[in-house]
Amino acid sequence: MNQLTMQHKNQEHAPICGLPAKPEKQDVGARTASKPDIRLVAIDLDDTMLRTDLTISDRTKQALQAAQTQGVTVTIATGRMFVSAQPYALELGIDVPLITYQGAMVVMADGRILSHHPMDLDISCRLVEFLKPYGHHVNLYMGDDLYIEKHSPEAARYQALTRTYLNVVEDLGDLLRQRGQGATKFSMIASPRQVQHVMKEAAEAFGKTLQVMPSKPHFLEFGRPDIGKGVALSQMARALGITRHQVMAIGDSPNDQDMIEYAGWGIAMGNAVDSIKEKARWITADNDADGVALALEQWVLKN
Repeated sequence: MNQLTMQHKNQEHAPICGLPAKPEKQDVGARTASKPDIRLVAIDLDDTMLRTDLTISDRTKQALQAAQTQGVTVTIATGRMFVSAQPYALELGIDVPLITYQGAMVVMADGRILSHHPMDLDISCRLVEFLKPYGHHVNLYMGDDLYIEKHSPEAARYQALTRTYLNVVEDLGDLLRQRGQGATKFSMIASPRQVQHVMKEAAEAFGKTLQVMPSKPHFLEFGRPDIGKGVALSQMARALGITRHQVMAIGDSPNDQDMIEYAGWGIAMGNAVDSIKEKARWITADNDADGVALALEQWVLKN
């Protein structure tokens, strides 16, 4: 296997901009006489590769394995913690870097960290104080550990979704100051309306010093403004000597947008939000109807 050298956390990231115009969008009924030369495929987990029951269908497993056998590099690009994404990578036999935490941490399936881009410590501490008055559940991720201030129904549901261990501390701000390091990322869990309200106010309060983005209607994510799935994916492609036109990215949520825009073949799930469908080159079926498998069969697999 090729060893990939990812960029150091202090290196400047080239902005992903000036995207070329893409061909007219196609839907699941469209066909093509020839297939593009796709050599790297990055796939989101929740509501994309995973069905509603958090499993991967047999058809999707077969398509992913066929792509790997064909020589295509297949990876996961998720907002999840590495420890939560790792079981799926092992299940699929993926042995290339995994893009986790929205790109803030890139890790081999065996746990070797290739890059880690934590938030600024001062911004992290300010964010903890900013979120307190709202009273919503907040997750703080440091390294690959998850910290909360108290158990709650939201925490229990999140733990069931991600199958991760919850570390309870008295004060998240004190934890940050004691460790002397910023968070890998934060997430807040609330109603969709509350998420939209806090997103607007956080964007106004922090400006360009903080990335604020929903990953689900009731999940709001906070991270470094210069980090994203698209940044990590572009670095991975360069390390492999692959052009963006040979990259496919498949996703459903706003936190997938930068990789959908970066990839020559940005694929939106049938259950994706409208903003992702508008950016995608092709729209596949939904996550409970083998949408990932369909995209691979249509555009990647040669036989």
